[in-house]
Amino acid sequence: MLSLLLWPLSSYAESFAAQIRSAKLIEAADGYNISAQIDYQLSPTAREALQKGIPLAWESLIKISSSGWLWDTTIYSQKLAYILRFNALLNQYEVQNPRGEEEMFLSLNAALNYMAGLPDAPSIDKHLLSHGGNYRLAVKTDFNREFLPVPLRPLAYLDAQWFLSSDWFVCPIQK
Repeated sequence: MLSLLLWPLSSYAESFAAQIRSAKLIEAADGYNISAQIDYQLSPTAREALQKGIPLAWESLIKISSSGWLWDTTIYSQKLAYILRFNALLNQYEVQNPRGEEEMFLSLNAALNYMAGLPDAPSIDKHLLSHGGNYRLAVKTDFNREFLPVPLRPLAYLDAQWFLSSDWFVCPIQK
């Protein structure tokens, strides 16, 4: 019985977790913009669910912290929610951005590439970071299993094909 419960965890050795390839702050006239490159890897199970009309949702988390003597202080925090859907009638992929606007794409790769760059991250105020400060930028993307239909959720917590979140990507900010 135990082996039947653990079977979904061991069925695939390959990891389908998203990976943050890069993240940085880019100075702009009105503040700082966040540039990131997230590599979303959909498992065959997640791809099949998407093709059958089940939307998939991720939350990208952005934090800027300053190093202190005893502990770090978070000075900026932002969550950006993206929802990916397949529209079978139009044979197109749809991404709902954090503002609730929908973008249509002809291919799954184009939709994932749109989400990968965090194009909807708001600009960060220039006065938030002082010169000479020691800051770190941290970016992570979490797959939202609670967005799945209720009958699918227990399986999503047990099956490795639904482990689609990334680890934290942390980099220093040169000021």
